[in-house]
Amino acid sequence: MHKLLRRQLKKTGATVDKKFLDLVNQAYKDADEDRYHALVYELRNHYFFYAYNENFIITDLSDSIYNIIGFSKEEILHKNFINLITNNKLNETIDDKVNKMIAGEPVEPHIINMYHKDGSNLYLELSSYPVFDDNGEFIEVKGIARNITKEYETQKKLQYISNHDTLTGISNRHSLYNKLEYIISDASRNNKAFALMYIDLDNFKGVNDTLGHDGGDTLLKELTQRIKAHIRQNDLFARIGGDEFVVILTDIEDSFISEITLNIINALKVDFLINNQKTAITVSIGIASYPKDGEDIDMLLKNADNAMYKIKNNGKNSFAHFNSDLKLQIH
Repeated sequence: MHKLLRRQLKKTGATVDKKFLDLVNQAYKDADEDRYHALVYELRNHYFFYAYNENFIITDLSDSIYNIIGFSKEEILHKNFINLITNNKLNETIDDKVNKMIAGEPVEPHIINMYHKDGSNLYLELSSYPVFDDNGEFIEVKGIARNITKEYETQKKLQYISNHDTLTGISNRHSLYNKLEYIISDASRNNKAFALMYIDLDNFKGVNDTLGHDGGDTLLKELTQRIKAHIRQNDLFARIGGDEFVVILTDIEDSFISEITLNIINALKVDFLINNQKTAITVSIGIASYPKDGEDIDMLLKNADNAMYKIKNNGKNSFAHFNSDLKLQIH
């Protein structure tokens, strides 16, 4: 019988018939057995033990490795551990960690990316420690690997969702602010300049009224692809509102900023075919440059937004540069 229940019965002086006590005992026994089987299942299907030497040759493994990576113990014993891992950046620090262990330094649990026998990828958390002989000479690394693939991929999905616009797949406002903070910090340290383009669709409400919201969403996704085709892969592209976008152009000459902006405007002038219906759209773009038009996120966005609204009030379908003299250069 469970110790706590036994103590309570003794304390109260209660008398309980034998049948009841037998039922309680069996319930606790069954619960313990269930916990035991659950633990065995967890160990067999999520953990394996390993050892490898300083040349990454695997010297020992537990049989449970088969349940996790698809290879049997015999297939990979005495093989090079490095041949089983991917070229994922997670694996770039393995050499450093082994060198630390050889030097007797502690190493925190770390994540690696490994191939399953079927070609898929697994994420494993390794808890490793060095083994030394009586003379203090390094012998091998031993440790426990835990399969965290589901948790890791779930976390990656959640991180992606929190940083990307669900409709277009580009960065969202939250991600823009985080990345822009880094860009500003880097530009400040290294005396760099960059441009912020504030893009707003002209008369988008009319598009939604004509095509419906599904049609409007389709147009936004196609518009995103057209803009991406005219900016570089390392440029930051974000959707910050229903029909509002921001592009950050870094490491670029001033003369090319207007050229890229004009290319975007011209690309969007071509009719979109949405639900077999031709749809025309134009955009107004305001541009603010760091540091002359602002040295923080809010000021850059505000000044680019002011430049964009100047275009809205002057016929739309064009772009304008803002400068610190509060003058606008309209194109």
